[in-house]
Amino acid sequence: MSTSEKPTETAATIEQPKLSSGATGFFDDLEALKLSQEEMGIQGANEILTRIPVRKPQKHEYFRVRPGDENSFTAVLYEDRETREHYFVAPKMLPLLRAVTDVSVATLVPFITKQKMVGIFPLKVASDATAQSGWQTTAMTAAHLAKTQWIRIQADMALSGYRIFAAEGQLGDPKWPEKPFNELLDLAFKDHVISSQDHPIFNKILGRI
Repeated sequence: MSTSEKPTETAATIEQPKLSSGATGFFDDLEALKLSQEEMGIQGANEILTRIPVRKPQKHEYFRVRPGDENSFTAVLYEDRETREHYFVAPKMLPLLRAVTDVSVATLVPFITKQKMVGIFPLKVASDATAQSGWQTTAMTAAHLAKTQWIRIQADMALSGYRIFAAEGQLGDPKWPEKPFNELLDLAFKDHVISSQDHPIFNKILGRI
């Protein structure tokens, strides 16, 4: 091969993303790096719900509550103070549990955060054993408002209740899962239903284990 001949190219030149003028770092122009859902291979993907937490929305989470009487259910719950997990108490177990520990009456409603996390909000209500509190009334108010707007709550000890903040931006309508409420409850209380005296939580309360 003569010195005037050039080597044959064996690989195509890899084109690098073009940075906008003034950009010095690879991630300075994120628009140039964006991929469509089709390019990422997630177009049309639907999340499969496998677990739903039972808890109040956290103080940094804007959330909505699903409206409709069919999307609420009042029940008796037991809260494990060590794990902070809630257990649904079957009606036949209520007298036995009330005789040995504290339980609470709560209205269960589904909520969804701006990050599309679905949960069950246990709104405690007054009963024969407990009086109405500021925590209960403000949580109920927040849940009612969240049926039509994005809301955030933050505990205030001086207020003895929750401060309620409405989102200032237009966050759009929530995209609820297609599952009906009873199926959401199935996922939320999977393995968390106290329905017999053989349940590990009941045995734990009695000191059997």
